[in-house]
Amino acid sequence: MAEFSRYEIYILLNQPKPLWLSHIDLSGMDLRGVMLSGATLIGANLSNVDLRGAVMVDANLGGANLRNAVLIGADLRRAHLRGADLRGADLREANLAEADLSEANLTGANLIDANLGAVDLTNANLTDADLTGTNAPDHRLLRAKSLAGTIMPDGQKHD
Repeated sequence: MAEFSRYEIYILLNQPKPLWLSHIDLSGMDLRGVMLSGATLIGANLSNVDLRGAVMVDANLGGANLRNAVLIGADLRRAHLRGADLRGADLREANLAEADLSEANLTGANLIDANLGAVDLTNANLTDADLTGTNAPDHRLLRAKSLAGTIMPDGQKHD
C-alpha cells in the first residue's frame, strides 16, 4: 500500500466527487468531518480512524476494515457496509438509516443512540454490541447471526 502524507490525503479527499479509493490504507488518520458521500472505499483499511461527524451518505465500504474506528455522529445513510469489520467501532449517535450491514462484524461495537431505521442486519455479528437507545426493530435484529451478550435497545442484555 502507498503511504500518503497528511497534505496528500487532504488533497485527495478534496478532489471532485465521487472518489474511488478501493483498498486504500488510511489507518490511524484523523478524518473528522470528512465529506465522502458516494465514495467507493471497498476493502479500504480505516482501522483506528477518527471519522467523527463524517458524511458518508451512499458510500460503498463493502469489506472495509473499520476496526476500532471512531464514527460518533457520522452520517452513513444508505451506506453499503456489507461484510465490513466494525469490531470495537464507536458508532454512538451515527445515522445508519437504510444502511446495508449484512454480514458485517459489529462485535463489541458501541451503537448507543444510533439511528438504525430500516438497516439490513442479515447475518451481521452483533456479539457484545451495545444497542442502547437505538430504534432498531426486533424483526431486523433477529436477522443477525449472533446477538450473544448484546445490550438490546431497551437496555436488557440478550442471552
